[in-house]
Order: sequence, then structure tokens, then C-alpha cells
Amino acid sequence: MTFRRALLLGAAILIVRSAIVLYLGDQEQQRVIIDDIIFPVVNGLAALSLIRAARATRSQDEMMYIAWAFFAVAQVLYTLGDVLWSILEIGLGETPFPSVADGPYLAYYLFFLIGVLLLPAAYQSTFERLKSILDTGIVTIFAIIVFWSFLIAPTIATLEGSDPLANAIAVAYPVADLVLTFSVIALIFRRMEHIAQPPIILLAASAVFLIFADSKFMVEALRETYVPATLGDSFWLVSYILTGLAGVLQVESAGVPVKPSAERPSPAFTWPLYLPYICAISAYAFLIWSIEHEDVNLYIRQHHLAAGVGMIILLIVIRQIIAIKENIMLYAAAQKELHQRIASEREKELLIKELESKTTEMERFIYTVSHDLRSPLITVSGFLGFLRDDIEKGAWDKVRKDIEIIEGAITKMDMLLQDTLELSRIGRMMNPPEDVPFSEIVREALEQTSERIRSRGVIVDVAEDLPVVHVDRMRAVEALVNLIENSAKYMGDQREPRIEIGCMRDGETVFYVKDNGIGIDPKNHQRIFELFYKVDNRSEGTGAGLAIVKRIIEVHGGRIWIESELGRGCTVFFTLPLSEKS
Repeated sequence: MTFRRALLLGAAILIVRSAIVLYLGDQEQQRVIIDDIIFPVVNGLAALSLIRAARATRSQDEMMYIAWAFFAVAQVLYTLGDVLWSILEIGLGETPFPSVADGPYLAYYLFFLIGVLLLPAAYQSTFERLKSILDTGIVTIFAIIVFWSFLIAPTIATLEGSDPLANAIAVAYPVADLVLTFSVIALIFRRMEHIAQPPIILLAASAVFLIFADSKFMVEALRETYVPATLGDSFWLVSYILTGLAGVLQVESAGVPVKPSAERPSPAFTWPLYLPYICAISAYAFLIWSIEHEDVNLYIRQHHLAAGVGMIILLIVIRQIIAIKENIMLYAAAQKELHQRIASEREKELLIKELESKTTEMERFIYTVSHDLRSPLITVSGFLGFLRDDIEKGAWDKVRKDIEIIEGAITKMDMLLQDTLELSRIGRMMNPPEDVPFSEIVREALEQTSERIRSRGVIVDVAEDLPVVHVDRMRAVEALVNLIENSAKYMGDQREPRIEIGCMRDGETVFYVKDNGIGIDPKNHQRIFELFYKVDNRSEGTGAGLAIVKRIIEVHGGRIWIESELGRGCTVFFTLPLSEKS
């Protein structure tokens, strides 16, 4: 049966029963017979609905299946109680209270509570769990005050006779309703994951109607105003119908995947959040009213009532302290996340800028390589034509010269390719960094460039007390060799060529290689680090030296720049990571 048909059937049963009760009027016996027939039937249908719900849920979740099985058993027990009640009242003509029917009735409340507690709960943080426990405690204490004042204590006070079993059963019903109230409270404050919410809401609603019906019956029985089988007893029938509808809806929901609570839209109402505060205010108002109406017998002493209200207020205060602490932690976490996002955005911007810079550099690199490699090819292509003509003419002197020029172009192309390959390897083929005194790097670089230095008559001054750096030793030596050779190459007509190697410590340690050579025009300061750029095209080499140096320095996380003017020498500054020992 679909939920819509079940809803229509429930509404029809409720309307028909109400019409019959109104039609029978003062015929109490006939009304009782009708209720003794309708109530067990509706209860039985509700029990069958819950059994189907449990079976449909079995393949979905084991704990869910067990919980719904307990709900089904609870409803079967209540149905059994109704059947026994009807047999005693109609069939045997006996008073059904107290009787064997009370056993299944009272067992219903226990099984229902167990079913509620077995429902799978969503993960909660420590703060959420504590607040949930405190909220449940506040509402439970208020419920105990209400039930004791208006049901349990008055029932005890009106007990007559010496039958202890009958007295125990009479007190057991309001206590059982208190247990059922706790079940509803647990459903309200229990966060459930991967569970369809509508069937659970219907179960809670059915429990609320049952509590109201039982309470109404007990209050009217205490006042001796209860009339059986009236429209007021419809609250029991509504409870059974809602239970059956919950089972039908659970069957329909069993095959539908449920979104996690974090992905479900928030409900339009949040009244459960205010329920503890409403209960606290109500308990306090009840205490004030009891003080002002001392002549009214509330079956509860004022100091007991004050203790209950005080306990509620204490739990409210503790809850607020926990909420404040949670908010502080959430604020700190939000601030941390905000800072992380800002840092991520900044890092993203830096990466974008770096990528744009690398892209521009790559485009320039490709253009430079293609342009400079094309030049020797053009030379080879052109002189191959001259070589063919000179061979046909028999001009062997020119043939020899053509071959030398072609060989020179091929040699230049090979050097360009070697330097390009060397530049591409830097960063991909690096040795593990190590702590090396910079003075040792200088010593090795001077040993490798000693021949050029001696041939040019260059004097090299090396500063003392150079720091220890954390670098790839081989690459650092390679960079310094290129800088020394570059300085020696562009000395020009300097009569006393000199190179200084040292460092400056002014907040940041900056190394330098300074010469007194021809210098560089300031407008070309940025270009000298481009691949294959040469200050003097007549000089030897490919012009890749400073590009390789720049790449080595940047791979180490350093910076490199120059200060120079024409005719006043050149100073190359660069930074390298220092050892922790420095």
C-alpha cells in the first residue's frame, strides 16, 4: 500500500469512528463495543506496517533493521494488549483493569524506547554531544516535574485497597508515559545519519498523541470524570494511525538513498533548539506559581520543586559555557581557515605570476635558440653552394676555405647545442645540497680558471671570513667559474686587470664578483642574462655563461643582478642559501 492510500484509509477510519460515536450518543455500551473492535484492528494494521518496514530496512542497514524490529515488536505487544482488553471487556464482561492486558501494554513502552536508542546516530563532536546530553537532561527534568506533580504523585495519593499489584500497575502507567516522553525527547535531540526523517517524525508524533491520550485518561480518572468511548479517545486512534503511516513511509523510503545530513537542506524551523529554554522558563514559572498558591495541593514539596528548577538552571548555565567555548573554537578555526585561504590566494597569485614569467621566458628562450641555431645553418647552407661552384670550377684554394667556414659553423652550432643542453639540465639534474665553505668554492673555481687568469695577467683578491653555504657544490663552482671567466674575458685594455670576490653583510648576505674591465651600458643590464647574448659579438664563446649562472642561482632560491657602467668595470651580485651553522 502506498503512503497516500494509507493516509486516506487512516483518515476514513477516524471519520467513520467519530461519526459512529456521535450517532450512538448516550449508548455507552455500544460505543465501547465499537472501540473494542476498531482499536485492535487498527493497531494490528499498524503492527503489520512496522513489520514490513523492518523487513524492507534489513538490506539497507543492520542497526536500522534491529531498531524497526523493536518498534514492530512494541506495536505487536500493544495490539495484544488491545485484544486481551476487548476479550475481557466484551467477551467475559470483566473489568479489564487491572488484568493480564496490562503486561503487553507496559512492555510496549520499554520496547519502543529500546528501538529509539538503537537508531543509528550521526557523528557528533564532543561539544555537540555534550549539548545534546544537556538538552535532553533539561527537558527530561522538566517532564519529571510535570508528570510527578500532575500524574504520578496524585495517582499514588488516591490509591485505595490493599492489592499491591493493582497499585503498582496504576503507578506504572504514568511512569511508562514518562519513559515514552524520554523517547520523544531522544528522537528530537538525536542527530541521525543516512536515515529518512519523515518516518521518524511520524513515530515521534504517534508517541506524543499516545502520551496525551494516556495523560488525559489518567487525569479524568483521578477526577472521576472519565467517560469511555468518546471523541476524546480519538487521540489513541490517531496515535495508531500515525504509527502505521510511519511504517508505510519507511517501506517507501528504504530503497531511496538518503543524503548525508551535511548535504540536506536545513529545515525551515529550529524549534527543538529553543525547547530546553522553554522548559526552563516554564519550570521557573511553575515554581513561582506554586509559591503564590500555597493552598493548592500539588503533591510536590516546594524545596523539591526548587531543587529541580535549580538543576535545570545549572544545566542551562553549563550548556551556555560549552556553547561559548565552542563558538570561540569555531571562530579561531574560521580565522585560521580564512588566513589559509588568503595565503592560498596569495600563493596562487604568485604561482600565476611565476608561470607567466616562465612562459615569457620560455617564449624568449625558444626564439633565441631558434634564431641563434639558425645562423650557423644559414652559413652552412650558403657555403655549401659556394663549395659546389668552387669544386666545379676547380678553385681548390677556395674549396679549402669553404670547408673551414662550414666546419666553423658546425662547431659553433655544436657549442650552442651543448650550452642549451646544459641550461636545460640545471634544476633537473642537481646533486643534494650540502654545507660548503664559500672559500672552498672560490678555491675550486680559481683552480679551473687559473690558465685564463694567468694568460690575461689578472690579479684576484678573495675576501676572508666567507660564510658557509648550503648548495649543490658542483653547480655553485660552475656558476663562479662562469663569472670569473666572464670578468677575465671583458678586461679590454686594462693595464692592471683585477677581480675581487667577497660578500657583504647588511641584513642579507650578498656575494659579489667585481672587475675593473670595460663595463656594461646600463640599458643592457637585463639583457646580459639572456641566452646567447654577448656584450661584444667579437668575443669568444656562445654568450650562454651568464644565463647558466642565473639559472643556477635561481634554482638555489637566490637572486642575481649587476651594477656597471661603461669603462668602470662590472660587479655581479648574487645570493645563496646559507648553512644553519652560519
